[in-house]
Amino acid sequence: MIYPKRVHRSNFKLLTEHQVKIAFMICNEKSVSQICAKLGISEKTYFNLRSVVIKKLAVKTTIGLVKYIYRFGYLEF
Repeated sequence: MIYPKRVHRSNFKLLTEHQVKIAFMICNEKSVSQICAKLGISEKTYFNLRSVVIKKLAVKTTIGLVKYIYRFGYLEF
């Protein structure tokens, strides 16, 4: 499979600690309410942080986020 050039492993280093936590919780199938409760944030903050993560990693959807994390070895099944 050929991946777009604009997607690089180094993009993951652009994320803050909070953004990384959200990304991994999404990949671990946590619900929005579970993530918000665990991190002590509102749903609006969650959706804003998730959209920033998606933009920084140059993916289009939450599924793309999971694929990105798996593709570069940050997540194993």
